[in-house]
Amino acid sequence: MAERKLVVYPNKDLMIQAGARRFVLTILDLLAERLPDGSHRERVDVALSGGSAAQPLGLVLSDPLADAIDWQRVHFWWSDERFVPADNTDRNALEARRLLLDQLVSDGKLPESNIHEMAADARSTEEIASAMADAASDDAAVRTAADAVNDTLLESAARAYEDELARELGPKPVIDLMILGMGPDGHYASLFPGHDEVLVADRLAVGVNHSPKMPPLRVSLTAPLIARSRHTWFFAAGAGKADSLAHVFAQPNNPAYPSSFAGGVDEFVWFSTEETVVQL
Repeated sequence: MAERKLVVYPNKDLMIQAGARRFVLTILDLLAERLPDGSHRERVDVALSGGSAAQPLGLVLSDPLADAIDWQRVHFWWSDERFVPADNTDRNALEARRLLLDQLVSDGKLPESNIHEMAADARSTEEIASAMADAASDDAAVRTAADAVNDTLLESAARAYEDELARELGPKPVIDLMILGMGPDGHYASLFPGHDEVLVADRLAVGVNHSPKMPPLRVSLTAPLIARSRHTWFFAAGAGKADSLAHVFAQPNNPAYPSSFAGGVDEFVWFSTEETVVQL
């Protein structure tokens, strides 16, 4: 595994700008890599996230070097997704499309088939509202029944993503560039403290019910899949994340701070700001 590195910027804006430039250069480098037989890599697989980790995407096309990227050979995945309707603004995929992917598709540079979204909740607004109300009911039997329905839907979504990963990348898939953020509670992807999903070692993706952060239903890649990514980047900015960052750096594989489970094979970098590293 790669040694963890910390890069600290004066402020979040500079971190985001630098992240966009690094993204372009890294994709170019990966596409230009020579394999042992002398051939070029056929594809590069990138996993995206939401929040601060997605913001560099909005600056990618302003970099002149972005024109040199053969986007036909770049595939996009997600570290996690909110299990909500496809047009819900909470969707990480919708944000990434707005910031970058839709423009690439519209320009004919990126095939739609290279975008590998996690499943959305196909239920009607009324059905979802009813299910969420039942999941919060004072009646234990009603809650249990609602949870069972939601768990079944989440399991189906997670299995479908596992199947797509295996079809595209083989039975033990490896992501070339994993881009992540960390929440103030130390979570990453949708692996939260107090939830057992971070300990799942025999799956590629899992459903997450009763997320402590809204919305409550999610799908996430698992810790082992994330940790074996070739290049893993974290973006963490803000004073509110300082305590969690200190705990993450102090003890690996600590379920109380799930981001401590992350790693990378060739590169593992945390990009942060001065106010976020004051406790290190």
